[in-house]
Amino acid sequence: MFKLLSSAVRSAASRVQRQQQFPALYSTFHPREFQFESSDGETGTLIHRFSRHIALTRRDFDDRTRFGFKYASFYPVYSPDAFLGELRKVSCLDLGKLICLTADFRSKTDFRLFADVANALDEESEGRVEGASFNELVTILHGFMYLLPNKITKLKSYRKAMPRLVELFAEKPNGKDFMTVLFFLGLWKRNAFGGRLMDQYLQSYLGEFLNDQLDLMDFAILANASYKTSVRISNERFLERLENEICNFEGKDMALFVTLIKCARMNRMRSERVLEKLRSILENDATALDFRGLSHLFVYLAEISVKNDSLNKLFLDEASRRIEEEISNNEEEESTSQSFRPKDLATFLHGCATLSIPITQLDLEPNNLLNKIFEKIEREEYRYTPDTLVDTCLSLWVMNLPSVDLMSSIFSDRQMMQNFKRDRVKIESRRDLLLACAEIERPEAFKIISRLPRVDAFQLDRSCPEFLVRHRAQLQRVASCLEAAREKLQIAHVQFSLPVKFLNIAGLFVTLDNGVEFNVDVLEKTNCLSDEQTPTGLMGLKLRLLEQISAPNVVVS
Repeated sequence: MFKLLSSAVRSAASRVQRQQQFPALYSTFHPREFQFESSDGETGTLIHRFSRHIALTRRDFDDRTRFGFKYASFYPVYSPDAFLGELRKVSCLDLGKLICLTADFRSKTDFRLFADVANALDEESEGRVEGASFNELVTILHGFMYLLPNKITKLKSYRKAMPRLVELFAEKPNGKDFMTVLFFLGLWKRNAFGGRLMDQYLQSYLGEFLNDQLDLMDFAILANASYKTSVRISNERFLERLENEICNFEGKDMALFVTLIKCARMNRMRSERVLEKLRSILENDATALDFRGLSHLFVYLAEISVKNDSLNKLFLDEASRRIEEEISNNEEEESTSQSFRPKDLATFLHGCATLSIPITQLDLEPNNLLNKIFEKIEREEYRYTPDTLVDTCLSLWVMNLPSVDLMSSIFSDRQMMQNFKRDRVKIESRRDLLLACAEIERPEAFKIISRLPRVDAFQLDRSCPEFLVRHRAQLQRVASCLEAAREKLQIAHVQFSLPVKFLNIAGLFVTLDNGVEFNVDVLEKTNCLSDEQTPTGLMGLKLRLLEQISAPNVVVS
């Protein structure tokens, strides 16, 4: 008994000592992050192609040796203490190679132990950043790109290395290293610091290295990096080349073409040549596009608010056919294919909603589409992306397909509501708008769905925040005209208003001398399509909601 107790005490003391010696061992990854995740699916994807292109054509490593360590000294891992001790003996260049070789160990070990190994590699790499050379840092990053392509931006070593990499590049700028830094910076999406770093990097060096030596793959990496980090590029040479690369694109490599269109979409590039290129592809090469690519091409039209019925019809016909194929496919392994993901469907529906395309213009049965969405919900495809389901439900509502059952799937799922709390800023505004729509058009939803919060959706004289009026020149002009004509039109009061809560399109609340009150909406560039007559989806939704509650409304165009 004494020996057993002594052994337990020594074991506990050893664990405490390890935790004190290596306090950040579990700071990056939790084991559950690797339980159902693998990186096998990255092979063949566009980001994998970009990574190989950078590694094979843009690097010139001085170290041609295999590696200066024994694999058996590290794997399999028997003792975390011994593993960490051995890591400290490895050079920076060899550390990158060891990280690559860890992929073989990953396939043979328990996910809990692999999480420990990944954290240890990250911890050791982070400590090497300050003293490493440019080549050594890039070698480590390529190693992590091979081992953890889906999670590289979560690494502390990555976040510490990127500013350092930019500093080292500034000491000796050159074309090869420009593309290397650009690629790794482009992985850092949805991060404010990463976006600022990319913006500063492009402003400093794009003019110097944007030349004819960049081939199509290089330019696609540049376009993808700016898109992923949400950096708009005002460089005229870049925008001109982007338009030319799109319009002169040939071949069946649609992944590159879609990447270029994404970049054009983010930069709000309005070009008749690009629209004609899209028409040509839909008429001649539509089969080369999967539903994901088709959705991204279509949402480009929505982003630039173009009104082009004939081009819309080509997109809608092709998309309807793809959706019908997916609806008729009952095999689970095919219906969860990467070409028809929930976020791709949400992207397509967002495009329809923005362009004021009602559900009736799609050549498919609305209930069948809803049933397909419910199937995806049952397979928990939306479980960890509740924002995608909220977007889908809201887009369908704008398209005049409101669904209380779909709302119930969102607000009755406890796990999804917990994920709401995690992504509160991201989801809250759209969720609240959905509640406002339901309160006006589907009040029965608040009886069907328990604890569904009311939001006081309609108030004709609700005051409007100043920022919603700041860029509405036409609305301000109409308000000034009404103020100037007060006596002539017998107007008692004029104010900027927001009659539908959370639908952030400002209007005017007008009161006449005789007590009559009404709303005035102004159609202008911010809420119209390119024909300056068709309201955007949200503007159309506002007019529909006001009509639903019989609110007196005047529309000025």
